[in-house]
Amino acid sequence: MSAKFLRTRIGLFGRTNVGKSSIMNMLANQDVSIVSDVSGTTTDIVEKPIEIHGLGAVLLIDTAGIDDKSLLGQERIKRTKDTLKSVDIAIIVCENGVFDKEEKDLIAELKFNKKPYFLLINKCDLSQIKDEFLDTISGENFILTSTKTALNLDEIYKKMIEISSKLNLNSNDLFFEILDQDKVVVLVTPIDDEAPKDRLILPQVQAIRQILDKDCSVVVTKSSDVSQICRKFNPDLIVCDSQCVLEVVKSAPSNINITTFSILFSRLKGDLNEFVKGANAIRNLKNEDTILIAEGCTHNAKDGDIARVKIPNLLKKVTQKELKFVHTNGKDFPDDLNKYALIIHCGGCMIHKNFIINRINEAKKSGISITNYGIAISFCQGVLDRVIKIFY
Repeated sequence: MSAKFLRTRIGLFGRTNVGKSSIMNMLANQDVSIVSDVSGTTTDIVEKPIEIHGLGAVLLIDTAGIDDKSLLGQERIKRTKDTLKSVDIAIIVCENGVFDKEEKDLIAELKFNKKPYFLLINKCDLSQIKDEFLDTISGENFILTSTKTALNLDEIYKKMIEISSKLNLNSNDLFFEILDQDKVVVLVTPIDDEAPKDRLILPQVQAIRQILDKDCSVVVTKSSDVSQICRKFNPDLIVCDSQCVLEVVKSAPSNINITTFSILFSRLKGDLNEFVKGANAIRNLKNEDTILIAEGCTHNAKDGDIARVKIPNLLKKVTQKELKFVHTNGKDFPDDLNKYALIIHCGGCMIHKNFIINRINEAKKSGISITNYGIAISFCQGVLDRVIKIFY
């Protein structure tokens, strides 16, 4: 099974009781969501990883109704809209004959967020499709269906495959255009207190697999002094953990390309140019500025934690300013970014690309500079130009 954040995310949106959960069960070919005639049965996000032939690994997401009038309705609607920003493909489920403000507002939001979508007109077994309704939705891409009879199920799969093929969703190559066949790569992977017990972290594992897939050789070391290993193996590329980048740059021959895992993920999941620009904004920080440090996943912080200790200390040392820091974890992210002078995001190895892209867009919309851990560290260590040179 692919990790959730590597799957194509397909979200089901619409009013309460239009049959989103029944559509979810039909697409998954199993009972995933609770189905009931009671309005508002789905009150939380429901996710189901499945495989679709011709599309591959998919994460189906069932959401609460956008017209939820219950006590907690506004919070549920907010979660639904947050989910809308994170999907790759949206399916708006409509009831036969009903297409009004709720559906039009959904479409407007999807267009604003540049999300591809199509309509599923459900419950077509219960009543005849009227011409005036077809006229109303004539400008939209739609498929008629019924979960009772699985009407046009193959057409729904074909539509998802068609949209997915245009999105380049499976571009997951950390070494795109920087690594050819038969090269030697050194990975510097320090084993410290924050390293997970008995395993490597995902970026390191992903890098090893992709290097091998390119028919290249990989040498893994935990030592940040790479001088000896470079003499022995003469590598074409060194990829290191951001926290030891200064030591690696100092000990590596000047003719060998160097970058960091965090920078590779910046390019894969974010916007490298935007993050580099954001790092350069560190020069403009002033006394009492507040920095938002956003961690994509949730874990217990240890002594010397990179987000809570190392990055704040580096920024204070480099800027010689009194700075304030706010931390968020997981899906938490402030609605109002205007109080922050800079956002520093994690590398995003455990979250979907759309989450980071949406956060970059929110920062741009607010006029706030944004960068990520690794690029900020390389900037503060004075080696940023060296470790991004290979990409320009």
